[in-house]
Amino acid sequence: MTKHRFLVVDVEIRGAVRRKRTIGINKVRWWNLNGEKATKVAEKIKIESKWAVDRDVNKMWEEMVDCIQRSAKEVLGVSNGGSGKMRGAWWWGEEVKEKVKAK
Repeated sequence: MTKHRFLVVDVEIRGAVRRKRTIGINKVRWWNLNGEKATKVAEKIKIESKWAVDRDVNKMWEEMVDCIQRSAKEVLGVSNGGSGKMRGAWWWGEEVKEKVKAK
């Protein structure tokens, strides 16, 4: 008697799932948070912070997040999202950029 058994399998292989691009989503420019702008954001948060410690923790957390995001948007600014078309092109030389543009 053999110990091997016959196995039949139906397999369906689908193509890779592609993510949809997130074009036009505005983001806070957190990369600008340094030096003078960092102190401005901190001062603005101190001025606008009016959350009470004796209240519900979740409510207090939401107010803190809202205050920090609002202050950062005003001081640091907001990006327009952009298309991200040439995201990896930061290291290209001028000659390469011209040829890609011509193509």
